[in-house]
Amino acid sequence: MTPYERLMAEEIPTGTFGHARPPRPVQRAGRPWTAEEQDQHVAELLAALNGWHSQDEHDVRKRSRHHLRLISAAPDQTPDAA
Repeated sequence: MTPYERLMAEEIPTGTFGHARPPRPVQRAGRPWTAEEQDQHVAELLAALNGWHSQDEHDVRKRSRHHLRLISAAPDQTPDAA
């Protein structure tokens, strides 16, 4: 048997180093939330976040840097038609 034939006779590598892969955990499909549950969840989240803001100086600088700024436009430069 040639080296090539020996190579082709081997099994295709699976990456498990000879051991079987463990079974994947069964993922149960969750039921969809009802509109009432969604409303209650949003209310709880908003109540928890009410009045909260970061005290981190980096966040303060980042917020001030990314806010939109009002730039006054130059007055209309078109000549008046007389």
